[in-house]
Amino acid sequence: MLRASRGLRVERIQAARATRRACVIALTGLIAATATAAVGVSNANAIFRAFSPSSPWNHTAAPTASSNPYAAQFTDRPGLPLRLSGTPDNITYGAPVFFAQRSDPTAPVVVTQPDWLPDGNTAWDGQPVPVPIGVRPAPGGDGHLTIVSADRRTAWDFLGCTQAGAMGYVARVIVQWDLTGSGYSANANETSARGSGAPLISTSLRAEEAIDGVRHALGFTVPQVSSSYLSPATHSDGKLGPNALMYGMRFVLRADYPVPANAGVGVVNVIYALKTYGIYLVDQGADFEMDADFTHPDLWQEAGINSKSLSIQPSDLRPAQLGTPAPIPTVLSPVTQSSVSHFVRLRANRRPIRVGARLHVSGRVRGNLAGFERVRIEAYTRGAWRFVVGARVHGNGRFAAATRLVRVSRAVGHRSHRLRLRHLHVRPGTLLRLRAVVLGFGRSSQIHVRLHR
Repeated sequence: MLRASRGLRVERIQAARATRRACVIALTGLIAATATAAVGVSNANAIFRAFSPSSPWNHTAAPTASSNPYAAQFTDRPGLPLRLSGTPDNITYGAPVFFAQRSDPTAPVVVTQPDWLPDGNTAWDGQPVPVPIGVRPAPGGDGHLTIVSADRRTAWDFLGCTQAGAMGYVARVIVQWDLTGSGYSANANETSARGSGAPLISTSLRAEEAIDGVRHALGFTVPQVSSSYLSPATHSDGKLGPNALMYGMRFVLRADYPVPANAGVGVVNVIYALKTYGIYLVDQGADFEMDADFTHPDLWQEAGINSKSLSIQPSDLRPAQLGTPAPIPTVLSPVTQSSVSHFVRLRANRRPIRVGARLHVSGRVRGNLAGFERVRIEAYTRGAWRFVVGARVHGNGRFAAATRLVRVSRAVGHRSHRLRLRHLHVRPGTLLRLRAVVLGFGRSSQIHVRLHR
């Protein structure tokens, strides 16, 4: 189900693929309003957004052309769509973000390439940095990492981070951002953890945003860029001439880009954000990619999005500038993202289960697996579906789990007429209704298992 963080109306209709299509129908309520209305709704319950409302990262955008004259420069492999770099199935060159708590310790930072440090208003003050629980940088050569302070007023971006923890941080570069400010340096030619001088936190996609809605522009990479740049970029590590793509260029997704019929909530929200806020060119990379924060794999699973979930081509983008986009039309595509249909199948014991025996469940999930899905086996008891047992979904889509049926212990000399499946209490002879649920894929048909009297 799409969570409408902006308070916009979410419509429900009956459909054969209820779980998947609910996300698409939810978009109908979202995109029926203008971008101005969307931004004007109260954000009392909104998730964290870095920088001031006037920051260019937080402004909506409007297209300035009806096509993309730079489309051929976006990738060295024509036909390759926009990929996500940093989702749990592709963490190597991600941009993890860790939010500190007030009780977290701090640790010193060792900078191995001090000549790259910015010296303007994004310069690090030399003080120790908080160490959130589980903190770790992306494992790839970029070694990106972002730490957000407990008061959410400061962020530290790292480049080439090779150590993060209570013993300290070791990185090539550290940049300190005032999260109440503009989101870019007032000084020209300032560096950051990105080649453009842009921040990581506003140009990367977080799992909670994929679920609740993205309220800022995102960032993308291409193989090569110009040595020139445009604001809000403050630097360029590119070598191409002035006719090439430049850091700071902004694009929006064409308004009539269709939402795939089987799109998960994450895909729906990313499409809406790219139409409303757009995407800035912020770094050089292997290809046409957008960074993501690989923390919270459970939320990524709920969002139903992975590194290959998007089908957006460079030709689908339009050059843009700050402004209010026109009302976004409702465009639902009858075409699915994959020729493989999605379903969840469940099987269990055919014969009645005796006390002391095991309930065995198994099944298969079919569809585009990200590699971190889990299945919930639920039983219908006392008027509600209740959790029984969980299991990992393997790469081939198969899963299996088991739990023993036991008699509830009672006083000596009194025979119990109550049975238990883990924490669920059931009666002998019950015809138990079971189903399997996998976030992002839906649920299986109900099956029935008899418990022996």
